[in-house]
Amino acid sequence: MTKRWILATKLIAKALVVMQRQLLAQNCGAFNRFKGDYFMAVAKQSIVVLLKFADGFTSTQSPEKLIYVLELYETLSSSAPGLLHLFTGPHTELISRQVPVVLAKLERALRTATGALAIKIQTESSQAEGVGVHPLAEYTMTCVELLAPHRAALDMILADGGEGERATSFGGLVAELIAGLERSLEEKCGLAFADGSPSQHLFLANNTSFVLSRAADADVTSLLGDEWAARHRSRLEQHTARYLQASWGPVVACLETAGGKPAKALAKFNAVFDEMHGSQEQKYMKLDKSVRYTVDDVAQSLSELFEGDAALLCT
Repeated sequence: MTKRWILATKLIAKALVVMQRQLLAQNCGAFNRFKGDYFMAVAKQSIVVLLKFADGFTSTQSPEKLIYVLELYETLSSSAPGLLHLFTGPHTELISRQVPVVLAKLERALRTATGALAIKIQTESSQAEGVGVHPLAEYTMTCVELLAPHRAALDMILADGGEGERATSFGGLVAELIAGLERSLEEKCGLAFADGSPSQHLFLANNTSFVLSRAADADVTSLLGDEWAARHRSRLEQHTARYLQASWGPVVACLETAGGKPAKALAKFNAVFDEMHGSQEQKYMKLDKSVRYTVDDVAQSLSELFEGDAALLCT
């Protein structure tokens, strides 16, 4: 419905301009005295219908409808100057009063919806299953990507929020959403790996890497700042190093405790590697076991655990 309203608003604005031009250019005889009033009546009725529809969304506060209401707001905001230019006399005053009222109500609804989105991310209750990217991380960063094209409108809407609002800019909103996501993931990690399993570091590394990548894709890293990016890259490196040390340190140690016997060292390495990789795979498809692992085999196996990101292993 909002898509149709947006299209109708654009078409009506163009149609009214053409209608006004044609009426002014034509000699309609006795009707010349009334054609101005006739046009004003048609234009007023058209705008009132559009405003009534938009006003119906001013009570919408659902995060799921945030993008639709935001697009509606942007269309009305950008179309308003051209529409108001069509009116003269008392009609101008009437429409000029109604449009700002509807826009202000939409702004309040959008601020409430962004706050509700932040709360939803912070309080989402699903548990961590496996060590891969959590659905909440995917949901949050998808929201960021969808909101990114509307950053100019959100900057204006959030800046006018007044005292007590959480974020006062689009960048502030993104930072709040990601911070809420990370707090939620930390809680889920603590519950899922309460036994202190090294997998907790793998879970956090995969999700931190995902957030960094999607933030870059949405072109919001610059809004978050160099310090934010550096802190998250450092956090990623720490989780990766802790996981590798806790899980694979004993495997590597097999190569150092074979008493100078390479064949025995490699056999023990293969056996311990198979056991450790099998326990860490969780939801991933198990690799076919081989008698001997090459360097590429090891890199590929570990890459699967890190959501296919072999770059994490370059340490």
